[in-house]
Amino acid sequence: MARRVFQERGFHAASLEEIAEEAGYSKGAIYSNFAGKDELFLSVLEEHIEERARAVQTAASDGEDFEAAVRAVARSAREVGEREPGWAPLLVEYWTHVSRREETRAVVLRLHERQLDVFTGALEELARRHGVVFTIPAREIVRGTGAVGRGLALERLLAPELAVGDLFEQVFVAATLAFVARGRAE
Repeated sequence: MARRVFQERGFHAASLEEIAEEAGYSKGAIYSNFAGKDELFLSVLEEHIEERARAVQTAASDGEDFEAAVRAVARSAREVGEREPGWAPLLVEYWTHVSRREETRAVVLRLHERQLDVFTGALEELARRHGVVFTIPAREIVRGTGAVGRGLALERLLAPELAVGDLFEQVFVAATLAFVARGRAE
């Protein structure tokens, strides 16, 4: 419930009262489990990251060759974006919020790095499985394509008619393949 309220209203506009009401709890019940809205959001963020990690690992096992497997991963990320179009803008709002709160920013950074670890591991495993060598570290491919995905999600806020899912999938595949050493991709 908290995740839905945060996505619909945004981090700052969502209230603990509204979240508690949606979940059928009292505000006191929320406070008995979380010190405040930041701690509740961090719990939601951690859950989201775990779900994304499982989805990427599953998607990475698809595909007969490297490009097909990369397309499966891109499609998986695209599906998450289409199912939860409010997530990336919410994440950017929260990152901005914590950017000046050193302790919370450090927690968010650790969660983000953990997500990058999982996605990087999946991409490196695909590369090993298919005999592919990258010209830059896989982690930087993951970091860059993730940033593009968040940017496209923000573009959708201004122009909801844009097919950002299609564009993300194309850019993700093209960017990943662009960093494959010549003659190594299948």
